Amino acid sequence: MKRPKTNKKPSGVARGQKPRSRMRTRSGNPGKTGAKAGTSRKGRRIAELAAAGRRLGGLLAAGLPVRSASVDGDEAGSYRTDEAAARRQMNDLWARHGGVLSGLNPAGPEYAAAASAFAQGYCERVGLRDKGWFPFPSDQRVSAVILLHGAGPEAFTVQDSPLQRLLGELKRLALHEVILASRDEAVTPQLVQTFAAPRLETEVKLVDAGDVSAGSVSGDGAERLAAAEAAEGDILVFLDASVSSAAEEIAALAGTVAGGSDAALWGVSAKLPHFHKRPPEVMAKQFVNYALGRRDLRADSLTVLPHALSRQAVTKLGAELAHPARAHGAALLEGLTVASVRLSGGDSRGARLFAWLDRSRASDHLEALRLAMDRLGPRLFYPDNWRRRGYAADTYSPYIAEEPSVPGDFSRESI
Repeated sequence: MKRPKTNKKPSGVARGQKPRSRMRTRSGNPGKTGAKAGTSRKGRRIAELAAAGRRLGGLLAAGLPVRSASVDGDEAGSYRTDEAAARRQMNDLWARHGGVLSGLNPAGPEYAAAASAFAQGYCERVGLRDKGWFPFPSDQRVSAVILLHGAGPEAFTVQDSPLQRLLGELKRLALHEVILASRDEAVTPQLVQTFAAPRLETEVKLVDAGDVSAGSVSGDGAERLAAAEAAEGDILVFLDASVSSAAEEIAALAGTVAGGSDAALWGVSAKLPHFHKRPPEVMAKQFVNYALGRRDLRADSLTVLPHALSRQAVTKLGAELAHPARAHGAALLEGLTVASVRLSGGDSRGARLFAWLDRSRASDHLEALRLAMDRLGPRLFYPDNWRRRGYAADTYSPYIAEEPSVPGDFSRESI
């Protein structure tokens, strides 16, 4: 017997509205959205990589000799593990064998999980407590350059200053060297070796930028140039003493350069306000990138700290490093490979606000645009096939000249 038809609508459905079907995932279970399922899959992937990294770190450390150093003041024959040598050994093992976990993005949460777990497994195997080490994805020599930019002796003596926190983060990395660049005469080598070197448990090189002569430098340009000339590393990561960058950020920048980029910029464009609320220097940075054909960089620039440069970039840019905005324009004009780096999210509970600094002005970026016009002409590489500016302007102007004729029908006036 057929059930009689009724006009009763399902509960929760308004008049004239069709009842919605229940959402199903790929597994066929209703109720979960695809976004939640994707998040859980990503979480499982991160957990699997962390477990694999820990096992790999322990296996590779098994049977390897670890250098020891004598303990000062103790009885003869007392030794402890040379942590600096162990950290370098851990980084070399990861650089050679960590790729078996698959090609991981150094700025992604998968790399962070696998790399930090690898260091934990290594430390457990060699008998060290967890040091929070974080390996680079390459065995290239990395130089950390800290620009003091007017920071005086108080930056070294205050216990929880940004500089002290930055030194603590650098201690987690297998760096080739740490360079401090300053123009303050009160910052002496004795001060650095007394307060900075013990924090890092290694020697720190101090570079005096007061004697740098590179014209009218802007911001911390003199410190950048002096430190770049003194650095020995294959990759230079430029940091600021007032910004406590994390080891994960520094490793992501260095890893991007090790992967083939000449310059790794810290990506700040994703957090910019609406265009009409942006300050003039941000608009100028974005205009320079657009004018030079790098719309993908948006407002990212070498004026933002931190950032990293390859040895090739340092050599090509030369004295332009004293003018960060001009150096950014020169890097694009020279055809250097420039990329933006931004750490992608992981566990939101452990997230931190990534700090960055930019002391540039709009006029600095206009100087970069002037450099491009000097090299490429007033229209850069954008052709003008119709206008004849030379008829209405001074023929002696260096930026306005009659352009060559272009074949075609010019029966009507060019505009």
